[in-house]
Amino acid sequence: MTGGSPTGALGLVAIVAGAVLAAFAVLLPTCVGRSRIRSVLGDRDLLRDRALGAAPYVGGLALVLAVNKGFIRRIEAFSFEYGVRATTAIYAVEGDLVAAVQDAIPRWAVYYFGPAYVVGYVVLLAFPLVAYAFAERLEPLKRLIAAYAVNYAVAIACYAWVVAYGPRNYPRVSGADPGAASVEPLLLEWFGGVTALTSQVNAATSVFPSLHTALSVTVAFAAVTTHEEFPRWTPVAAFLAASIVVATVFLGIHWVTDVVAGGLLAAGSVAVADRIVG
Repeated sequence: MTGGSPTGALGLVAIVAGAVLAAFAVLLPTCVGRSRIRSVLGDRDLLRDRALGAAPYVGGLALVLAVNKGFIRRIEAFSFEYGVRATTAIYAVEGDLVAAVQDAIPRWAVYYFGPAYVVGYVVLLAFPLVAYAFAERLEPLKRLIAAYAVNYAVAIACYAWVVAYGPRNYPRVSGADPGAASVEPLLLEWFGGVTALTSQVNAATSVFPSLHTALSVTVAFAAVTTHEEFPRWTPVAAFLAASIVVATVFLGIHWVTDVVAGGLLAAGSVAVADRIVG
């Protein structure tokens, strides 16, 4: 999967959208249930109340996403001017750990972890937004949306404060250790179209913390708290979240340090979202 042209990007979006819709077609009846879906969709008053109840949280998340998208280059410029350059420090802490992870996993696994990082990530984040709309109460949906917003807001601040390149870029950044083990840019090599597309919404220094990890772990936490109501979703969410966390390192995108920071961000965001909603 290569190419960065508009046509190629649109084709990639179409493929991802089709895969996500196919996943929803399986997950909705399996994890939510047809009878529950029919019951909620058949009650217009309930739908209206839920839409109104979730609207402020959706609006807050949309605002944070708009800031991230609209100011991404300014944030990047600000970080280069005033931020802390942390790439060398991160390497000093963990050394060639990412290269060791790549060596420990067979290369053919890229055919799983690549799609998991892209398609699995979209499914993991989008599905609970739909599923929780059919929950008995609206609080799980409110908490999840609020947690997403907190994750993004904190990540934006971190990206403005910390200038760090991912392990796949480390050997060519200034001051890199010439003895560093080579980390293969597996996502770029095997799925070039993905990196061309994500470069439109992410800067090369948007590394610490790993937002893929933070949001994935956030969904896993939320799935645990809603296990009683959606028991079949919990193992699916946990499996996808674990796959994405491993993928961020195996594909050479993030340091293990970024992943740990992402997990901490997820825990903090869930706690803050509980306070906001509660």
